[in-house]
Amino acid sequence: MLILGFFLFVSSILDFILNLVGLSLYGYDLIDRQGFLVGLVFKLLCLTAGLTMVYFVQNVRK
Repeated sequence: MLILGFFLFVSSILDFILNLVGLSLYGYDLIDRQGFLVGLVFKLLCLTAGLTMVYFVQNVRK
C-alpha cells in the first residue's frame, strides 16, 4: 500500500511538472485528452490519494 501511494504521488507530481513544458506521461495522456479540467481533477485526486495512503500507512506502523 505504501508503494502504491508513493507511486500515485510521484507520478502525479511528475506529470504536473512535465505538463509545464508540454509533455505528458502515457497514462495521464489518455486522461488529458478528455479536457484540461478532467485531467487536472484526476491528477489532483491521484495526488491526494497517494498522500493519504502514505500518511495512513505511516501512522498505522507506529
